[in-house]
Amino acid sequence: MASGALDWSGEAAEGVGIAELDPVEIARARGILRRMDASSELLRLDDRALLAGLGAVRGDRVTHTGLLLYGREEVLSAVCPQHQVHYVHQVSDTQLARNDAYRMGLLNVLERLEQAFSGPANPEQELEIGFFKLRVPAFPLEVVREALLNAVTHRDYSDPGEVLVRHTPRELVVTSPEGFLANITPSNILRAEPVSRNGTLAQALQRLRLVERAGIGRHRIFIPTLSYGKRTPEYETDGTRVTLRIFDGGFDERMARLVAKWRNEGRDIGLDVLLILSFLRENAFVDTPSASRLLQLSRDAARAVLDQLAQPRAGILERRGRTKAATYHLAKGVAKDLLGKAAYTKTRGLNPIRYAEMVKAYLDDHGSITPQECRELLGLGESQSARVEVSRYLTQWSQKGGFLRRDGKPPKVRYHPATER
Repeated sequence: MASGALDWSGEAAEGVGIAELDPVEIARARGILRRMDASSELLRLDDRALLAGLGAVRGDRVTHTGLLLYGREEVLSAVCPQHQVHYVHQVSDTQLARNDAYRMGLLNVLERLEQAFSGPANPEQELEIGFFKLRVPAFPLEVVREALLNAVTHRDYSDPGEVLVRHTPRELVVTSPEGFLANITPSNILRAEPVSRNGTLAQALQRLRLVERAGIGRHRIFIPTLSYGKRTPEYETDGTRVTLRIFDGGFDERMARLVAKWRNEGRDIGLDVLLILSFLRENAFVDTPSASRLLQLSRDAARAVLDQLAQPRAGILERRGRTKAATYHLAKGVAKDLLGKAAYTKTRGLNPIRYAEMVKAYLDDHGSITPQECRELLGLGESQSARVEVSRYLTQWSQKGGFLRRDGKPPKVRYHPATER
């Protein structure tokens, strides 16, 4: 099933008829749909037609989707024992608050997990922003919901393993059986075309308005967490399991305030902007190679995003340099809001120690640097004083024990790493 070519969730569940479905779970589906989309045509249908509309039955046969969503608990345990969501709430390294294994219908599981994250186990902090208050939860409820639904939808049900949800004070870790589908990897998951292992189940959840169209769910995990100034979620896999880590450990109040202010002004703050802002909270600048890796885009596409954010209308970044080696820094007003009043001044007047770090990072990406590229990288311009200043640094860094090696003669001088790293 690793290719995703077969849709296990659309196949008939052997030995399962309509009588094995739980009316309570069917009513739960109606309640969810009424809450999420009261105008849905599905609500006008009788139960049998509703089940057909959600892919739960085909003809006289109940599908695996119908079994997973509406099956009686004892039937699920007997017919589909690999269906289990295990929730562990670990309040310390040695103490468990909850250790629950769920084998009931998926909608019931989702409701129970939402209840767990709607109480004291998921504390909130409150920020006053202008005339309204922003509540910042340890783990946003919409992120928890999306992470669970992704795990149960994309897992391999031929694998006997369970979906494990481990909840600690610092992180929420969701692990599901089987690796990624097709050519999806942690380094391209934000942009890869969606491939569904269980298409019928995915469509049923879309029709219930619990998930958006394919491929949007990942954004629904990343955008809320980054908007609050939390650490970027991380995917990892060993080929047999996919693990999603969502981090708490506090949040960046300046980031949360800035994003909330922009949204209150009606600005559309998408994933690309949030990823760039999060990166620049920790780094003095971003260049095209770094943005390419961060945004999981080609270098040309990443440069286009950076240039757009550097346009006066956006006013988020400043571009320094005119070549492809240009660097992008936070615009003055954004730097002040995101990093503090002194941040912009610091990025405009970096000390030589920071210059060396920037050049080393540039060498890691490009392999060598010219004096002109160095002036552009450091944002010093093309004045004679800038030329003299950069020449002095390059000479210093090229002396015995330095990190540069000079090759060529003027005007074709180029500097390489002193030792291959």
